[in-house]
Amino acid sequence: MNENCFDKIEVLETERLILRPITELDAKYIFNIFSDPEVAKFDWFYPIEDTEIALKMIRNYHTSFTSKEEITWGIQPKGSDELIGICCLGDFEVRSRRAVIGYDLAKKEWNKGYATEAVKVLVDYGINRMELNRIEAFITPGNDASVRVLEKLNFTREGLVRERDLIKGQLVDGIVMAILKKDLLREEKTDNKRKLSKELL
Repeated sequence: MNENCFDKIEVLETERLILRPITELDAKYIFNIFSDPEVAKFDWFYPIEDTEIALKMIRNYHTSFTSKEEITWGIQPKGSDELIGICCLGDFEVRSRRAVIGYDLAKKEWNKGYATEAVKVLVDYGINRMELNRIEAFITPGNDASVRVLEKLNFTREGLVRERDLIKGQLVDGIVMAILKKDLLREEKTDNKRKLSKELL
């Protein structure tokens, strides 16, 4: 695993998005995202109540990065200063080159393909830049939209971990989904073959 990635948070780009470090100036956006009960529904946290809590979250992102526990990016549409979500890689296992991916998006931005776009570039960064071999996700049953995002990106649904997480005082199961380096390489080869076939037509 390439630990040079903890020197600084790199800015990542997609066709429509910029993934960038989160600063305290983003507190109002973090509040807007995480004060929504629908965003918090399948996660461990309750909706936050004020921007002071948002500031604490941002400081925790910075602390987790400094301690090499997690890297958190803000998701920002190109042409806008507004953060519409966050995504992260964390729970690193250095020897096996493994990490867990997570993401949250403001409800008003759901069903626009932003989550898929952000997770795709993050997977590419994790495997090709951080030199991870495995990226996994644990999803609360019922969060079908999150499952669909990962299915689009060729994550494999591997099973169910019973009572893995404490969600708002209740132990709940976790759906395990993961992608390996060889899965991504296979997907890239398939995409290259498709592009070549189109060029030859």
